[in-house]
Amino acid sequence: MKSLTNHQLERLTGYLLAGAADASHALSIWLGRKVQVSMEPLKSVSLEDATEQLGAPEHSVCACCMRVSGALSGQLLFGFDDASGMRLCDAILSREQTSTKWGELEMSAVMETTNIVGCAFLNSLANTFRTSICLPRVADDPMDKAWIPTPPIFVRDYAAAIMQFVLVNQTHELDSALVARTSFTMDDWPVDWRLLLIPDSAALIELAGIIP
Repeated sequence: MKSLTNHQLERLTGYLLAGAADASHALSIWLGRKVQVSMEPLKSVSLEDATEQLGAPEHSVCACCMRVSGALSGQLLFGFDDASGMRLCDAILSREQTSTKWGELEMSAVMETTNIVGCAFLNSLANTFRTSICLPRVADDPMDKAWIPTPPIFVRDYAAAIMQFVLVNQTHELDSALVARTSFTMDDWPVDWRLLLIPDSAALIELAGIIP
């Protein structure tokens, strides 16, 4: 299957870094505190390696998944362990004692975070490729591409099961994913997540053709 070159991965990382800056601003406003979203360079890895990035096979992990439809389609995942997810919830909910269970309130908090951060990243790509995300198509856009993210879904399971859930009916077409460590720092308090960007096979071919 078509893959991105190292140079294209560097360019795509640069586009997403602009999204990280936008996400930092949006989260800071939402939470009423200074938030810094940072990410390491994207790496193209096998689906097996991407699964390992989500977590050890013997432990359950969490992921918030956003399906992206449109001209450039695929999946956007933020994966994290229970401790990192709960630390984020503590900050969002302004509570001192960490919960040990995922209730509706905790799941809602991490899904809203994923929605804000994910749309910031996707809109950065959209602006780069002169597309629209979360907005109507622009009729005179020469590329005429729309990326439409679905509301995030919260999943807690073994990493392999999460990957199978995300890639149902697609594993025969895909053999790689784009992965980057993503960190949220709130008032100098870091929370470690993983960003997985998994373009559909046709979208990966499209990206390879439009990223210089």
